[in-house]
Amino acid sequence: MSEKKIPEILIVGLPNAGKSTLINTLSKRKTSIIGSTPNTTRDKVTTTLEFDDEKRLLISDLPGFLEDPDEINDKFQDNILRYVNKVEHILFLIDVHSKNYSGLDSIFNLINNNNLQNKTTTVFNKVENFKIENLDKRMYKYIFNSEIFISAYHKKGLDTLENVLEKISIKAPKDNYKKSSIVIVGRPNAGKSTLFNSLLNRKRSSVSDVPGTTRDRINEEISLNKVSYQITDTAGIPRKTQKNQIDRYSSSLAIKSIQNASLALIVVDSQVGLSFEDKRILKEAIKQNVTPIVLLNKWDKLDTFEKEEINKNIKNELKQYQWVNVLRTSALNKKNIDKISSSISNVEEQLHTRIGTSELNTIFRELWIQSPPHPFRGKRAKLKYVTQYSSNPPEFSFNLSSRIPKNYQIFIENNIRKNFNMKNICFKVKINA
Repeated sequence: MSEKKIPEILIVGLPNAGKSTLINTLSKRKTSIIGSTPNTTRDKVTTTLEFDDEKRLLISDLPGFLEDPDEINDKFQDNILRYVNKVEHILFLIDVHSKNYSGLDSIFNLINNNNLQNKTTTVFNKVENFKIENLDKRMYKYIFNSEIFISAYHKKGLDTLENVLEKISIKAPKDNYKKSSIVIVGRPNAGKSTLFNSLLNRKRSSVSDVPGTTRDRINEEISLNKVSYQITDTAGIPRKTQKNQIDRYSSSLAIKSIQNASLALIVVDSQVGLSFEDKRILKEAIKQNVTPIVLLNKWDKLDTFEKEEINKNIKNELKQYQWVNVLRTSALNKKNIDKISSSISNVEEQLHTRIGTSELNTIFRELWIQSPPHPFRGKRAKLKYVTQYSSNPPEFSFNLSSRIPKNYQIFIENNIRKNFNMKNICFKVKINA
């Protein structure tokens, strides 16, 4: 029996109608970025709502609908029609105080022209200190099956809305949709969104030459070599501190996204080389025990001499992290995308490796005899036993009679990589002395 697809709800409305506030309030977490300027949200942002009895649904926030979008926002709105036709239900969110009737008409016509009336509920927002009987008669036109009055910010009227959403949700145990996670990170304009689209083999993230085009964390599911992953596109992380509060928050979300991932694709602009910020991202991933893969993007734009220089620099800069996999690619031309997929699969296999306690102890007892650690503060540590207590990522516990020098811990890590299937991944070694 095939699994039922979790239904998706889409929130549409004009800029500053309160869409992002609503999705954050319903999900009880900071799913969307909130700002006072119109179109803070720049792409489709999706999260999961959970109800009693393991019932779930997806809810998505969209950029505010603009009658006359600029170059960037035009790219975002190209996808709206595709999105509205694929979802189970639409929430037409309206600021109850809005006077932009021409803008509301545009969304009204979008719904009508695509025969979406039967799956649209009108939600009037910002009703705090507002008497419903004073609703402007011109607003009646925009009411479809039913209307709900709420204040997303003040959490007023949400019970009625949540009842509607719960009726649409389906029973779907959490474990059924929990996936290994990949995060795409890097500096602005390195090609993260282009890579995201290339891996998905469809246009999902908006792409532009303007730095900061991507602001939100965009999540999708992807299947590589018959394994499903949750993959996330993130905002660019610049070197300098941003003055813009929204962009600063977007960058911090990108960094935080690393913490929840299994694997980080660090996209580097080959024309710039490995920058200070790229190395900071790399170190952050390793610190969080998240396996990095460095992607030298836009490789096709380099001549032979430039490629040689970049290769030398990379070898130098990553001297401390020689185990990190480095790939040369062009996301735009889909060059070596297949190598990225196979590398991800290889990392996935390594991350799930389990080594028996007997095998671990046999190998490391022999190593301890052949190359014992130097005494630490006058004491030479003896190995009691070693065990692997988890995987994805692997974690090891070395139980010793006393402490060991730092260089011997590096020796241990190198031998784990040498002797087992863990050559290109992060793992944790815990020393108990």
